[in-house]
Amino acid sequence: MNKLYIAAIDHYKAKRSEALATLDIYFNNSVGIGEHSEILEEITKWAGILDTAESTLETLNRNFGSKFEEEPLHSQAALSNQS
Repeated sequence: MNKLYIAAIDHYKAKRSEALATLDIYFNNSVGIGEHSEILEEITKWAGILDTAESTLETLNRNFGSKFEEEPLHSQAALSNQS
């Protein structure tokens, strides 16, 4: 697989995970919020980050995913050994 493609996918998966974790804290753990007076702005910001990450992952997969999925699976293992 292409290393740049993998890096891009990993980056946006990490952004997605970060946004989900942050939103989960805001929605489900009031202790984590404290006295944050701009909570709605923060929720809106993180929802936008989540949307961007998910949209970008879908776009990359739709436009390039099949190209890289055609490569042999052992190429993934070779990448791991080169790091």
